[in-house]
Amino acid sequence: MRMHTVSPSEAAGKIEAAFRFFLTFDRGQLPRFGDSIADVWKSFWAPVIVLPLHLWITLALDAGTAVDRVPFLTRTITELAAYAIDVVYWPLAMVMLADLLQKPEAYARYVSAYNWVIVPASVIATGILVGFGADSGTLGLPGLALLFWMILFRIKLARRVFDVPIGVAVALAAGDFFLGQLVIAMRAGVLLG
Repeated sequence: MRMHTVSPSEAAGKIEAAFRFFLTFDRGQLPRFGDSIADVWKSFWAPVIVLPLHLWITLALDAGTAVDRVPFLTRTITELAAYAIDVVYWPLAMVMLADLLQKPEAYARYVSAYNWVIVPASVIATGILVGFGADSGTLGLPGLALLFWMILFRIKLARRVFDVPIGVAVALAAGDFFLGQLVIAMRAGVLLG
């Protein structure tokens, strides 16, 4: 299988579109994510790009919690495994869900936009952590606001790409959220056993 690489200029364009769509829900940004399977594969570079930020945020949020007593290498390896699961579970679920929605042609654009938006979300989370610090393993009220915005983004993305009613978009966002919480719970279960 051929590796789908993304050039720095192409990545910069996708990241710019991700920031614009994430912050303004500008429908005009969606075509910039592409609509081919190659675009989907390239979008998996976004989680790779922000992996160092993600690890830093996660390990910083672990400070002072029960997880902090787990050896650093064990936490890092467990977090890498959880991150890998987190990055692929929803795009894989969306293969089936796009068919159920009778919109398989929209799958590539949805997943590409979904993946690239991890960049602005991670940058904003880093800004919150640096600006406000962590509070008992969370990002406090600013982090809650970011979580709300992420859920709203997922609803808007589903509405705009799949052209579905609001109830369906909310159900998709809720499914994604709860599966993400399952991954978080599994990570904690592994670490705290």
